[in-house]
Amino acid sequence: MKLTKTMLDAKIKQIAQFEEKYGADHGQTNVTAMKKFCTDKKYRQRVQDFNQSIARTFNQVRRNPNAYGVNNTLNENVNNEF
Repeated sequence: MKLTKTMLDAKIKQIAQFEEKYGADHGQTNVTAMKKFCTDKKYRQRVQDFNQSIARTFNQVRRNPNAYGVNNTLNENVNNEF
């Protein structure tokens, strides 16, 4: 999905309304991150790069799990004994 300036401006307005209602120092890390995402182009690019690298990693593990040390065997502890 291509983000437009209109979409980013709408989200910034929504964040401003949230901060007005609950206070800017509400301890909401996700609000701070979203505000930075909407206002900082480099931050958006880093987020996109990170998300793409995670997707590539999962696709590689899915194709060849044994190469990455992923154990696909079922848990032998069927009786939930520890």
